[in-house]
Amino acid sequence: MKSIVIRGVIVFVSIAGEAMAACTGPNLNQTQLSTTLSGMTVCATRGAERWQEQHQGTGSGTLVDYKNGPSDPVDPSETVGTWSISGTGANAVVRYDYGSGGTYDYRVYGNGGNSYSFCNASSGEEIVGTVVSSPSCP
Repeated sequence: MKSIVIRGVIVFVSIAGEAMAACTGPNLNQTQLSTTLSGMTVCATRGAERWQEQHQGTGSGTLVDYKNGPSDPVDPSETVGTWSISGTGANAVVRYDYGSGGTYDYRVYGNGGNSYSFCNASSGEEIVGTVVSSPSCP
């Protein structure tokens, strides 16, 4: 019984450590951010919110919410702001400017594969997303 409890605590600590580690360690630098995001779509969810934002341009450019596609009569794609990279090395962030909706800076951390943690540089809030080459999310 004692060994089961110890193993359970070890498993819990290792899982909790992985969950908390997403916004720690080395974040992507300015070159890695440009390579990862330029021309790509970030797919993410938070509660009922769902994002599929195309990063047009190289290193900076227009940010487009793909929605149901540019020719959809009900919910077409729309430009929602701009994106750019600010800072270098460990200070590099991707900056999203939504105009009157605000400007947000995120440090980006690789989680393996095409999964990334976008960590708000001010609040520390983490949004996990996948980066895909297609304009729409799977």
